[in-house]
Amino acid sequence: MLVRMPHKTESYAAIICVSLGLVVSTLLAPKNSFFLANAAFYWASQLGVLAFVFLFEPRPAIVAGVAIALATYLAAFGIWVFTRMHPDSMAWLLYVFSLPGATVGAVGVAGALRSRSTLHPLIAGSVTACVVLAGVILNQAAVCSTFFYCLGK
Repeated sequence: MLVRMPHKTESYAAIICVSLGLVVSTLLAPKNSFFLANAAFYWASQLGVLAFVFLFEPRPAIVAGVAIALATYLAAFGIWVFTRMHPDSMAWLLYVFSLPGATVGAVGVAGALRSRSTLHPLIAGSVTACVVLAGVILNQAAVCSTFFYCLGK
């Protein structure tokens, strides 16, 4: 049985989406002496989730979906942190504690879509992004209702 190789456009989309995570990471990192360390922290957390996904040898559309979901979550979380009256650096622990939900969602969808190589790339990427974001939201809700009070002043 021949396996269909991904189209170049699908691979380019994955590269662009992973790069978008790097762009968001650098934009959020404070422009001080810890810039590189902060940018690396933001992006490495995304790469950590992707590392688990690569265990399933995903097609590029899956990688693109995971990467765009993680970049979107990082941007939204950064906006939430920096628009608070008193931004707290400890709030970033909440970001880290929400990543297991992203990992579970990403690994689950990568495993489920592994045998569906004929699925249109846009559908595969969109489903992946939605499942990863759902994992983040569920994990965030659990963390906010147990360890953190997320709605503070």
